[in-house]
Amino acid sequence: MKSVVLFASLLASGSVFANDIDPWGFEKEHFRSSMTRAEALADSRAPLVASKGYDDQGRTITGPSALTRAQVEAETREAARLGLIRYGEAMPVLGTATEEDQIKLAGQREIRTARAD
Repeated sequence: MKSVVLFASLLASGSVFANDIDPWGFEKEHFRSSMTRAEALADSRAPLVASKGYDDQGRTITGPSALTRAQVEAETREAARLGLIRYGEAMPVLGTATEEDQIKLAGQREIRTARAD
């Protein structure tokens, strides 16, 4: 008799735990799409278009930089001087419009000095 009660209680508790995976229905409301299933499947099977700007790993494709190495170094030095560069897990600092202009001017000054040499 005890084994029957134990077995019945295990079955009852198993069904309770199975329903407790998402008690508030979060997964049902987590994602709502305006696409139908057929549209989603067709979109997933379509080849990636280069104009979307993603590679086969899902990373964003960016064009080659128009800045020279010296410009990038000068802009980085200026941003560090202004205290806009942080390392580690510190929150990023966004520069003001004036600071962004100072950084761009530092890169442009580097172009002028490189041409003068």
